[in-house]
Amino acid sequence: MSVGRQADQYPLRMPPGMRERIRQSAELNRRSMNSEIVHQLDRALALENEKGPAATAIAPDLNTTHP
Repeated sequence: MSVGRQADQYPLRMPPGMRERIRQSAELNRRSMNSEIVHQLDRALALENEKGPAATAIAPDLNTTHP
């Protein structure tokens, strides 16, 4: 999924250490940090749609691949 400059913007506060985790993940996946955040959110939302919000709140399994 491509997110252009015309996309919605949202300031985001992260808990300590999360920015570095995202940076490392983005580097490993050869994505920008923004693209990594969007990718991870998309995966989490797809999983929530598949298993329901209660299931993902209790035990999120983001290792599941989604199209």
